[in-house]
Amino acid sequence: MASAPWDHPFQIPNKQHQTTCEVAMSTDEEQQHRLDSFRQAAGRFASGVTVVTTAYDDHVYGITATSFVSLSLNPLLVTVSINVNSPMLDEIRGSGVFAINVLANDQQHVSSYFARRGRGRSKGAFDEVEAHVETTGAPVVTGALSWFDCTVHTMLDGGDHTILVGEVKAAGGGTGEPLLYWSGNYRELGQEEQNAAEENALTDDIHRIADSLSVQLHMHGMSTAQLIEAQQAVEPEAAALAARDANDEQIAQLRALVEEAELHTGDAACFNPLSLEFHDRLGLLSGNPAIAAAVSALNRPRESRYAADTTSERASRAAGAHRWILEAIEARDEDAARRLMSEHLGTVAVGILH
Repeated sequence: MASAPWDHPFQIPNKQHQTTCEVAMSTDEEQQHRLDSFRQAAGRFASGVTVVTTAYDDHVYGITATSFVSLSLNPLLVTVSINVNSPMLDEIRGSGVFAINVLANDQQHVSSYFARRGRGRSKGAFDEVEAHVETTGAPVVTGALSWFDCTVHTMLDGGDHTILVGEVKAAGGGTGEPLLYWSGNYRELGQEEQNAAEENALTDDIHRIADSLSVQLHMHGMSTAQLIEAQQAVEPEAAALAARDANDEQIAQLRALVEEAELHTGDAACFNPLSLEFHDRLGLLSGNPAIAAAVSALNRPRESRYAADTTSERASRAAGAHRWILEAIEARDEDAARRLMSEHLGTVAVGILH
């Protein structure tokens, strides 16, 4: 390895005499290091794979991109970034429309097709990829996990990329798992990740239904007595189903929740949210979406109506009842879980109504 000029034993480094060339080389090296570090860091971010398509005159055009972002709900806007040198930009400027197609995990060949230079532009239809038209005329890749059919809202300067902002005119998709790109390679969700993703999606759906139902109940003017009657009709069965169907991991999470609540019986502000989460969690553990949504919806008005009446003594009784219900679920005793929940709600009702 060549030594630096000041490595000679009879020379002393003097940065004042460093040449312009040496400074430039140092700056270039630092810039390259930053660029390499950026690429490495950015490559550690797992992203979905999309194909951006448009149609202009008698041609269709598509490229692979991983920079898709959902931007706004009002109005409905999405963004994707395209290299400033890509001919795709002129096509989109001319057409005023584009579609973003999120690829499923069995569509790696679609990504590879559009990633090859010169293969994205075709006359009439793509050579090897089936597509159809939805609303704007931009091609939508058949079998895509999801798609967003857009008109151009804005095109923004983003350095060496142009940021396309699209106003969504139509959107849709199917079922399946996403094609992922991470650390320079295509990836797929493992089975555990797939199960977690499906469970989270179901939970989100249930909570959206519960939000809508709770609003309708509020507008209806449901009384406290009616709230308690509804809870008595639904929650004991949720506890019984949880005893029958909840897996060991779910029960362990329920136990952790009960133990945390027991630490806060003297603080209503901390205890009440944990107590409500216990009921909400039992609804989810029932495995029945209708029951889960009903329990979650009934939790909304319960929060405001019960909070003012929570004392340390009542919190302790509720925590004890939750533990008994938990133990019945752990023992897989459906009858005991149903009975204990019914007794717990009856005790709470007495405290609220009298």
